[in-house]
Formats: sequence, C-alpha cells, structure tokens
Amino acid sequence: MQATSLRDDRPFIGRVLALLLALPTLLVASPAVHAEPTEEEARVLVEETAERVIAEIAENRAAVESDPDELLEIVDRILLPHVDSERMTRLVLGRYYRQASPEQIRAFTREFQRLLVRTYAGPLSELGDQEIEITGSRADGENELRVETEVSGGDLGTVPVAYRLVVVDGEWKSYDVVVDGISLVNNYRGSFAQKVQRDGLDSLVRTLREQNEE
Repeated sequence: MQATSLRDDRPFIGRVLALLLALPTLLVASPAVHAEPTEEEARVLVEETAERVIAEIAENRAAVESDPDELLEIVDRILLPHVDSERMTRLVLGRYYRQASPEQIRAFTREFQRLLVRTYAGPLSELGDQEIEITGSRADGENELRVETEVSGGDLGTVPVAYRLVVVDGEWKSYDVVVDGISLVNNYRGSFAQKVQRDGLDSLVRTLREQNEE
C-alpha cells in the first residue's frame, strides 16, 4: 500500500497503531536485563506483557474518553521509552535521513511520535478486548528479531501481526509492526517521501506540527 497524502491512510494506520500499542516488548515487567537478550526472552515478554498493556488502557477508558491527555500519559510512560525511535525515524525518512541535520532529525522524531499518538487516539482508546497469541519468532538480521503473533478480538477479527525488534543497550526495543504483511514504517515512508521531495523536510515537520496542534 502506497500512501498518497499524510492523511489518506488514517483508517488503516489507526488499526496498525492500535496493535502497535499492544506491542508487549515494553519491558514494563521484564526480568533483569542481560547483555545479550535471548529470543526466548523476547517471546516471553510478548506473551506476558501484552495483556497488561491492553488492560491498563481498558481500565482507564473512562478517563481516556473524557481527557485525551490521559492516553498520552499512558503512551509516554509505557510505550515510547521502549521504542527505538532513532531506527524508526531513520527507516521512515529513508534516504532523506542522511541529508537531514541533527536538529531536523530531533524535530521530526518529536512530531512524528506526537502524530502517532494524537491522530489515532480513537482506535487506541478502544483497546481492551484483544488477545495475542505467539505463533513463532525468527532472526531478522544481526541483533534483530521478528516475533510473529495473531491478534484476535474486538472488531479486528484475527489478524497476523509481526513485531520487529532490535537489541539496544542490552534490551529488546521495537521499531516496526507489520500487520497482515503491511509495515507501519513502509506505509508512512511513502507519504513522507512525497512531501519531502516536493517541499523539503522542514515543511514536513511544520505540517506534522500543525496537525498535532489541531
């Protein structure tokens, strides 16, 4: 799927991001960190923490529905510290990452994270009825792992979801989610590349900032 604008894929990405927030590699209940975390540890983390993430959103649903900032607090506290933001930014921007200044990269990363949370607050607030089952895992590159799952429940039916993880400072961190064969990173990269090629990276950052302030 190739995005044609920064907004056209909201329904699809909203579902993807809702599943990303169910991503259990959040390490909120992780065992002691090892220098070289194992594949089995990643699978155990996926299995043991997914329900805790979903449950926290479900338990705070009333507060989330009355005040969107409650959802932002949950995400900021639990998810974002355990996402490899640098890798995600690099993959989303593609070749434009190498051309960007450190200031541009920091600004884009900040606004991109805010976009993910704010734009799709609706789908995220509906989490609570989903279940996750580990179906397999495999190496996905040096110090990288792909954990295959099936997510069921709610109005999503049963959906194959693969989480891409990488070892950062001795911990598994997430940087992409692939839902039914479609990558969150790749989907955004298409629409962002069009905008950067046409108007430049600073313009993309301004557009994201404006959307985040709406």
